[in-house]
Amino acid sequence: MALLLGCSAISARSAEVKEPATRTEVVFDGADNYTDWNLSDSANGYRESVFTALRSFLSRQAEQLLPEGYKLKVTFTDIDLGGRPSRKIHSASGAPAFEFTYQVTDSSGTVVRQGTENLRHYTDFGNYKFSVETTDMATNVIQGEKPMLKSWAVDAFAGLNQR
Repeated sequence: MALLLGCSAISARSAEVKEPATRTEVVFDGADNYTDWNLSDSANGYRESVFTALRSFLSRQAEQLLPEGYKLKVTFTDIDLGGRPSRKIHSASGAPAFEFTYQVTDSSGTVVRQGTENLRHYTDFGNYKFSVETTDMATNVIQGEKPMLKSWAVDAFAGLNQR
């Protein structure tokens, strides 16, 4: 009985351990009107899997590229995943497209970088095409979009580590 109570106490203590706070906040604003047909259908479970994958992938990029204590907030205003059904005519190449704003803050909360992005015709992602991880099943749903997002993050966060 004492052993059982001891195990219960250990389990209760480990259940109380909180996850570290994430350094990345990702907001999906106006998702019902996104260009990507499957994402704009709020009844479709596919939407949440894409949103979860984007959050996970961008969080990982922030962890790798931002200095300790810095935070990233991204607010998507439109998404068109490459080669998938769309509400609007997408680029002739069928490439993915993202419209969003972002803000990077330092450990004191001061904004150190911000901007508005329209990656609809973003083509500077060739160097990262084969360097992006391919085995992460949590973000596999956005496999084709990772190189563009990684390239954007590398460019957008360049120089922040030297502060």
